Amino acid sequence: MGILNALSYGGITAVIGMFIVFLGLTILICAVKIMGAVFAGMTAKKQAKAKAAVIEKPAAPSAPAPDAAPEPAVEEEVTDDSELIAVIAAAIAAFDNSGKSLVVRRVRKVSGWNRASRTEQVYRF
Repeated sequence: MGILNALSYGGITAVIGMFIVFLGLTILICAVKIMGAVFAGMTAKKQAKAKAAVIEKPAAPSAPAPDAAPEPAVEEEVTDDSELIAVIAAAIAAFDNSGKSLVVRRVRKVSGWNRASRTEQVYRF
């Protein structure tokens, strides 16, 4: 009789625990849906105000709209980094004592943020 009471107590505890979890999830889902509706209403009001502001501006019928001047193309500065690539490849080859030939296939620049995050992840502990 003692085993049956222990099993029923465990079953009741599990059912109550699952009920509480699903109740909490239902409350969270409802809260997210309500917040979504509130924010959608706020953006609709902002868009309506923006449309009203555009409609209220009178357009000058006698003045023709000026043609948009084409924006000048921004050219990236092209530099020859072949000497820098050769130095880096030589340093890597000197560091690697396996005797294999080293071929640089691609060189790409990475930002300092990538290096900082990589260092943070590697030397975390």
